[in-house]
Amino acid sequence: MNLSKLETFEAVGLVSVVMINKIILNFPKIIIKDTGSSAWISTILISIIAIFFAYLIATLFKKFPGQDILDVSNYLGKGFLKISIGLTHIVCLIIVSALIVRNFSESLKIIYFNTSPLIYLLLFFVVSACIVNKFGIKAISKANLIITPIISISILIIFISASKNFVFQHLFPVLGYGVNETFFSSLTDIFGFTGLAYLLYLKPLLKNEKDFKKVSIYSMIISGIYLLLSILCLLLVFSFITDSTRTISIYLLAKAIKYGEFIQRANTLFIFVFILSILSYVSIVVFFSVYITKKLTNLSNTNSINYCYCSIIFGIALIYENATQYIDFIEGFLKYIILLFLFIVNIGILIVANIKFNRASKISKKSTT
Repeated sequence: MNLSKLETFEAVGLVSVVMINKIILNFPKIIIKDTGSSAWISTILISIIAIFFAYLIATLFKKFPGQDILDVSNYLGKGFLKISIGLTHIVCLIIVSALIVRNFSESLKIIYFNTSPLIYLLLFFVVSACIVNKFGIKAISKANLIITPIISISILIIFISASKNFVFQHLFPVLGYGVNETFFSSLTDIFGFTGLAYLLYLKPLLKNEKDFKKVSIYSMIISGIYLLLSILCLLLVFSFITDSTRTISIYLLAKAIKYGEFIQRANTLFIFVFILSILSYVSIVVFFSVYITKKLTNLSNTNSINYCYCSIIFGIALIYENATQYIDFIEGFLKYIILLFLFIVNIGILIVANIKFNRASKISKKSTT
């Protein structure tokens, strides 16, 4: 496995594209469904919380240079904790990516490939990710560095183009379904900022570790801005009671874009961009899954693990009958597992490890004096 170091901007793009894929695949709709017309307020709130956690993670890693969450877990609880955390991360990454691939493939089938078997679309994404991962993280990050600006600009174009259809009355009532839904119940939607999980492994991969805090904070700020733009755009164009579980919400906006008589059906171009985004995301997931496995097992050749994880993603993507069942699984169960593991267990390990480190430092200072 090629573990070339990443530049700061490459790392920011790597983390940001994870959130951008959530935006493409109806995460804004989940927030709108939970909070109604106050979704933009909830988005600002959870974005601020995500930025705080990014800052916290970067701060807690300060005393562990060149280490990731596996190294910190090993320092705190030896091999058992390290293996437990690593395996749990792999399971979460694989399951979430399989759900995303299935959701997008099913939407793609509905929109353009009605007669094509779903299995072919799934194979396209999985096999592509498998091939890309043979070239290592540097190749993935370089490709992602091209794809991420294109995706970002595309979302901005959609927002600007849709502005002519804005109805500002859709932002009322300001508090949507109520104070509780806006400021408290919606806090669970922070599970969508799963880019935080990748920060736990990013520090050793950076060329300049001193930029880790910048990478953490900037990536969450970018993610929050694009999520807010998407939420506002959907709210202002559609009524917040609009339900589109079978279609990508951002695609509905892109579908309405026309530029005179010369450029119509621009949504086709946006779908192509979305496909590139999903390919980049799945490649990143497979890389980190293989990276964690390599650290847990000290394997020298990870090609077989690469094939294995791609096959597992493909298999999990075929479990449920349709995307609706996947969405129910995410909203009813998986998001709470992510919240517990990412925001409590991992942060808890970092906090306790810092306490242990500080105590050890004090003891060593006393012994020297």
